[in-house]
Amino acid sequence: MRFSLKKYFVKKESWKRFSVKAVVTLLVLWAAGVAFASRYRIGIDPQQGKCLPGYTFFLIDLKDPSLERGAVYAFHAKNMPPFYKDGTRMVKILTGMPGDKVEINDKLKITVNGDVVGEGLQLAGNLNLPESHFYGKATLKDGHYWFMGKSSFSFDSRYWGTVKDDQIIGRAYPLF
Repeated sequence: MRFSLKKYFVKKESWKRFSVKAVVTLLVLWAAGVAFASRYRIGIDPQQGKCLPGYTFFLIDLKDPSLERGAVYAFHAKNMPPFYKDGTRMVKILTGMPGDKVEINDKLKITVNGDVVGEGLQLAGNLNLPESHFYGKATLKDGHYWFMGKSSFSFDSRYWGTVKDDQIIGRAYPLF
């Protein structure tokens, strides 16, 4: 009995046919990449002390216009020195919506509509300001939002105030 490898090999495809299939495949992959990139961005939090502990990578949906309390969003920093330059991409939790009553009291409790959303002003000293500088209460105006991190060392709305509509990039989904 003679052993033959011929039956284990398929006839070679012509270069022309292979090239057409390769071009079509590459075009489909390119179109999918363009579609993904037109809607999504990947956000990376390089900090060691994270405001949303446990997450470094976020998928940011640029085309999700809905704003929901308790959801995570990305926005551009504005007036946040000395920690961040204007335009730096930030990711925090939306805790206050237009019409909500926000208060920072002398017991260092941060509340939205009476519910505690954070405690402490650990970064006040880094800004060379006394904690009392941040005490107060206000009602959020239309187009203004209050963002917080989960960490007590989060540089968030308790220090720099509200985020305006035009700063919001989109909803962010923590990946890992």
